[in-house]
Amino acid sequence: MASDLRQRIASGEYPPGGMIPSETTLMQTYGVARGTVRQALAELEREGLVVSQMGRSRRVQGQPAEGTKPATRYEDVANQLRVAIKAGEFPPDVRLPGEPVLAERFGTARITVRKALELLQQEGLIVVIPSKGRFVATSSPPSNTSREG
Repeated sequence: MASDLRQRIASGEYPPGGMIPSETTLMQTYGVARGTVRQALAELEREGLVVSQMGRSRRVQGQPAEGTKPATRYEDVANQLRVAIKAGEFPPDVRLPGEPVLAERFGTARITVRKALELLQQEGLIVVIPSKGRFVATSSPPSNTSREG
């Protein structure tokens, strides 16, 4: 199973940055137990071919190619927010709209927006100021705010 997944990664069927099917899907595809799936995935992780993120599924190591369609809806929302930030729609020092407003804008659930915002925060594109909200990152905190809670 690990060798087949390795071949699929090498062939580009599972491209860099792309998601690996869920454990359940792999169990059904290969007709094996969950433990077997986990062993194969652990082997691929040790080899550096696959990475796993807490609370998210496993992905092929590497950055997706430019212009690649996002693997998840929250990544799509994050991409759209990135574009809006770079275009100046959300300038530094100005509080980003709340999750309900962004959820309505993108026609998606608040949890999807939250995951997108968390992704942008991990990238350092936005910062969270406790009791103030989310802001586009700058070299210093937004005006008239404090990083203290």
